[in-house]
Amino acid sequence: MAPQLIDKNGVTVYIYGKEHVPPHVHAFCAEDEALVNIRTGEIFEGHISNKKLRVIQEWLDEGENRKIVEQNFYELNPRLKLQKTEAKKEVKKTTIKTKTKNRGGK
Repeated sequence: MAPQLIDKNGVTVYIYGKEHVPPHVHAFCAEDEALVNIRTGEIFEGHISNKKLRVIQEWLDEGENRKIVEQNFYELNPRLKLQKTEAKKEVKKTTIKTKTKNRGGK
């Protein structure tokens, strides 16, 4: 069963395991559903009204909700956290190689 995060002003938000990036929540309002990016608060799939989206965005902005929800997303989706960590390592390796090449060319 997916954890319900909020049920406020006619919008219910859940977070699921076995998901994909970007880190997101599922927002339900009547018969509409949207996937909302946790970091940006924007819809990237589906549809809910702008009024309902603002409810989610305001909730994400309260205190540390955004940070906690993203942590929960990765706890429910540990393979994605591993992919995120590996991608960061790869970026660092590429940056180090590029800097080393630039110094050698001076």
